[in-house]
Amino acid sequence: MAIPPISNEYLYTRAIQVMVLGAVAILVDSVPIRASKLERTLIAALACVPGRVVSTERLVDVLWPHRPPSWARTRVQAVVSSLRKRLATAGGDPAAIATEAGGYVLRVDAEHVDAERFRELSRRSRDAAEAGDRAAAAELAREALELWRGPAFDGLLCASLEAEAVYLEELRLAVLEDRIDADLDAGRHAQLVPELASFRVRHPGRERLAGQLMVALNAVDRHAEALAVYRALQRHLREEYGTDPGPRIQQIHASLLHAQ
Repeated sequence: MAIPPISNEYLYTRAIQVMVLGAVAILVDSVPIRASKLERTLIAALACVPGRVVSTERLVDVLWPHRPPSWARTRVQAVVSSLRKRLATAGGDPAAIATEAGGYVLRVDAEHVDAERFRELSRRSRDAAEAGDRAAAAELAREALELWRGPAFDGLLCASLEAEAVYLEELRLAVLEDRIDADLDAGRHAQLVPELASFRVRHPGRERLAGQLMVALNAVDRHAEALAVYRALQRHLREEYGTDPGPRIQQIHASLLHAQ
C-alpha cells in the first residue's frame, strides 16, 4: 500500500525549540537538527530576546566580534536562509525566523526557548515562596534547574553574549539557593551537606551558600565545621574584596557561637 505524501500544512506544524542552557541546539519535534557554528550562534542571539527584533548590526557583532568582514551583512542573510532551509527540511516552519525592518526576530512560543522557560519557572517559584507554599516553590525551582545542561551558550560564548550568560548564571545560583532554603525548611540537612560543600568550593565568596552550609552542618552536630566555614568565607572576602561578611551571615555566626 502506497504511503500518501505528507502535506506542507503538516510539515509546518512541528514545534521548534531552541536550547541555550548548555550547548546551543535547535530542535524540531524534540529532534536536534544539524547546524553550523555560525547558525547556532545566530539562533542563540535571537533566542536571547524571542519575539523581539535583533538588528543586523547586532548579529554582525555577535558572529564576528573582532573584525567583521566587508561582506558580513550579506553573510548574515545567507546564514538566516540556511537556517530556514534546515527548519523546513525537518518539518519546522521556516517563518520562525522572520525578517523585520532592520533585522530578524525569532517567532516561537516562549516556553520553547529553554532560557525563557527557566525565567518563567524561576518567577513562579519566587511567587510560591512569597505565598508561603515552600513545597511548590522547591518543586518549581527543581524543574527550572533541570533545564540546565551546562554553561549557557557553551562553546559559542563571545563578548556579545557574555552579559546574558552572566545574568543567566546568576539567576541559576539564586534559584539554587532558593531550592536549598526550601530543603533546609523541610529538614533535609544531612542530605544537603555534601551538595553545599561542593558548591562552596566553586563559589567561595557566595555568602548565602556559606550560610546555608553553616546551618546544615550545625543541624547535624558538626558545629566546629560550621564555624570553620565562616572563617574561610571571612578570609576570602577580606583577601579578595577587603570586606567582611554581611549582617545575615554574621547573625548566623553569632547564633552558633552563642549555642556553644
